Amino acid sequence: MYVQARSIWQRPRRIFTRAVRAMSFAEMMVVLGFLVVMVFLLVVAVRNVIPNTQLHVAEENLNQLNASVLRFNQSNWEIVLEPDASSTDDEVAVIRSLQYRHPTRPTPGSPYLATSLGVHASTSPDTYRASWNGRQFELLGPETPGTGVDLNRINEIAAEPQYGTNYAPVGAQ
Repeated sequence: MYVQARSIWQRPRRIFTRAVRAMSFAEMMVVLGFLVVMVFLLVVAVRNVIPNTQLHVAEENLNQLNASVLRFNQSNWEIVLEPDASSTDDEVAVIRSLQYRHPTRPTPGSPYLATSLGVHASTSPDTYRASWNGRQFELLGPETPGTGVDLNRINEIAAEPQYGTNYAPVGAQ
């Protein structure tokens, strides 16, 4: 309820006699319900972000490895190495061949893969791994058994590989 107050110099105006009301309990419950639904949808959306990001990174790194194999094959010879399912020796040998640059007779375009990239062997079924199949790398996803190079850790900076004086890349003639 309001009362009209008059002054000689002013028009009539209304003055509230009651305090301003806050939200009712029902309105508060509707707002809280809406917030709970929004938080639930956000949590569901964010829960899928990390696995999808790991898959994307793994696919990109796998494509980088296979592109390096193709560039090596075009410039030198085709890398053919029998796959070894029990260890990661074959994957490491191929990656080291891609990172090698001959000190006196370098092949144009070598090294085909950055020498600072780390190689981390993994048998964990929780990671994305690159496994050598004899001609190129293939993706082993989580819950897939097998050994390979951890694709989510391959871009970690590592010490440059050291090659002996008699080192020869895989399949060298």
